[in-house]
Amino acid sequence: MGNLGYGAYPTHPGEVLKDEIESRGITQRKLAEGMGLTYSVVNEILNARRPLTAKTALMFEAALDVPADSLMYLQSKYNMQMARADKSLNGLLKSIRKIAAVL
Repeated sequence: MGNLGYGAYPTHPGEVLKDEIESRGITQRKLAEGMGLTYSVVNEILNARRPLTAKTALMFEAALDVPADSLMYLQSKYNMQMARADKSLNGLLKSIRKIAAVL
């Protein structure tokens, strides 16, 4: 199965958000305070070390006016690309496909 239109590497929504706050001149610490989150949570999301949840997507939308559904779409695509790159999962999927072929 091909890459199904996915880019060369997965884009975590944190990358988009990080670019957004940098272009606005907002610090991560100031954003975290304004959102009622800890600096470490915001930093981990912006550096793709923590997934974006629906709740945090809505919080970023309220703070930055970046649509939460677009951020969640990026997170979903990121999750799928990371799963497709997982070699142990690929081995399991191959086994499942062999079993399913004879059903």
